[in-house]
Amino acid sequence: MLIINGSVISLTRGDSAYITLSAIDKGGNAYALQEGDKVRVQVRYAPNSGVLLFDGDVTYDVGSTEFMWHIYPEDTKEANVKQKYYWDAQIEFANGDVMTFIESSLFKLRDEVSER
Repeated sequence: MLIINGSVISLTRGDSAYITLSAIDKGGNAYALQEGDKVRVQVRYAPNSGVLLFDGDVTYDVGSTEFMWHIYPEDTKEANVKQKYYWDAQIEFANGDVMTFIESSLFKLRDEVSER
């Protein structure tokens, strides 16, 4: 089960999720990706931590204003549900600039009951 409250994500450990993201500028306009831009999402054990839980798989098209983050079961299957994790999202522009458009936010894992 996926629950999103603001930028806080709660997900049952081992579940799949598809999350649509957009980068909104100060004027309320969605940014359209240009050739060479790259969207990155990472989930870590703590902000500014070198310890990565998983790198997000984000798909998008040039000119698109929406980016699809796919979380796979194996991304969280072995994670500790008692641990707090953090995520953020950024665009790495073709010119080398970087803009974080989702700041460091909680990524919570919930207990699972059903197992494969």
